[in-house]
Amino acid sequence: MKKLILISLIVLVAVSCGPKRHYAIQVSSEGGPGNRIVHNNWDISSDTLKLDGGKCMFTGIIDTFPKLVSIGFTPPSYLSTRMILEPGKIFVDYTKENGFKLGGTENNIIFQKLLDEMKPFQDDAAKVWKAWNVAYNKTPRSKEECEAIWIQHEDANQRTLDKTRELIKANPNFAGLVITLPIIRSEPVEYLKSYVDEFKAFSNNRWFQMIVKEYEIADKTISGKPVPGFSFPDTTGKMVSLSDFKGKWVLLDFWYVDCPWCRKLTPHMIDIYKDWKQSKNFEIISISVDKPKDYKRWKEAIVEDKSPWTQVNDSTKTYPDVYGINGYPTLILVDPQGNGVKKIIGYQEENGLRRLLGEFIK
Repeated sequence: MKKLILISLIVLVAVSCGPKRHYAIQVSSEGGPGNRIVHNNWDISSDTLKLDGGKCMFTGIIDTFPKLVSIGFTPPSYLSTRMILEPGKIFVDYTKENGFKLGGTENNIIFQKLLDEMKPFQDDAAKVWKAWNVAYNKTPRSKEECEAIWIQHEDANQRTLDKTRELIKANPNFAGLVITLPIIRSEPVEYLKSYVDEFKAFSNNRWFQMIVKEYEIADKTISGKPVPGFSFPDTTGKMVSLSDFKGKWVLLDFWYVDCPWCRKLTPHMIDIYKDWKQSKNFEIISISVDKPKDYKRWKEAIVEDKSPWTQVNDSTKTYPDVYGINGYPTLILVDPQGNGVKKIIGYQEENGLRRLLGEFIK
């Protein structure tokens, strides 16, 4: 009987660890920034191997697949790429001229093809972004120059987004899901809903569940439905509620005192506020997430920046969690009926912000 049980266990182990769950990652490097490679199997393990003759190979058994992981050079370079872990032999080739290239297994072949198709668009966007940074950091800074380049930046980003959406729609596979991830924070609710529908085959995957979460948050906050209300203290301790502003267009501004781009955005919002406060029934509520230890600095920053609108504090970050705010500055536009209609992430030039808000505020 014991012998029979032992044989059964051996068979069970052999089946569970069979070739259908084995992977091998063949890495080759030519002109790389180091000779040690790290394979980060997120949440499970992190393995490091030394290149021998420019090559090394990681092998193992997959817990779940397909699965998004990363592979690259160890610090201080931190140069790495995302990769899809799945059964079979995966090739990761690095050259100084072309960077990382993936291949071998089905999803990695598709993933590399998608990356190659997006690259020209991303390169154009990066080139314009670099030009804007150069212009922004000039002394003195030319607002006209920055505004002109910002329009090019918006156009390049839109072309990149349009191409990414096109590829996502054509690829309801795991590689398509992976290229969705960088854009979900800022996508409108209708696109997020389409991604949830397209990638249901991966419902148990953590990244699919992240898309679902982003969709659920967007559906509550920027889909034209009433947004969750709040009551937070202003600089004097008086409680302020979003409902106090019903009947007005309200721009919710999430920030904190040590966020440099939040502070750089403020002068643009001041100009817009002065123009639109009366003529377009427009208000701003800045929601600080500064901790109690920074209250004094928070109040000083408001005075220093000369912000003329309502300022409240949410030190527990309750509202940012409700609204899915995971980067600062982030703006949410609420219409006069209390419905959320637009999310704007990151710094904007003044006319760029006017254009985004002007899609709704006429």
